[in-house]
Amino acid sequence: MTIQEVAVKTGISAYTIRFYEKSGVLPHIQRAENGARQFSEADVNFLLFLIELKKTGMSLEEIAEFTEDGCILEWLQRGDFPRPSVEKRITILRQHEQRLDEQRRHLDYLFDVVAQKIQFYEQCLEDRQRNNTEIL
Repeated sequence: MTIQEVAVKTGISAYTIRFYEKSGVLPHIQRAENGARQFSEADVNFLLFLIELKKTGMSLEEIAEFTEDGCILEWLQRGDFPRPSVEKRITILRQHEQRLDEQRRHLDYLFDVVAQKIQFYEQCLEDRQRNNTEIL
């Protein structure tokens, strides 16, 4: 697949895909004889996964560290098992999971604060309406 086809398929601009490759976030992409990037389906799936990591707030530096050993699926397809790479990825993901859990707890707290304010203001409206009705 060409970079334009990948851009259409993923919704990511060709510029961003090139940036990810240059910054080390995206592992090595095969090149055609003319130098054009040739993306495999595995490359596209890997890119989609990286986008999901980014959406969760993982930094590009962490993603680059996560991906520096390439696509684990490709290793497995070749019959290799890169245990140190897998262990490193588990560590990175667990650390990220902890940060996400902290964010979730904070968001839960903020939801509670907002719910309490809504309840307070709704009660104010009900009290006001009840008082106006009693006066009439």
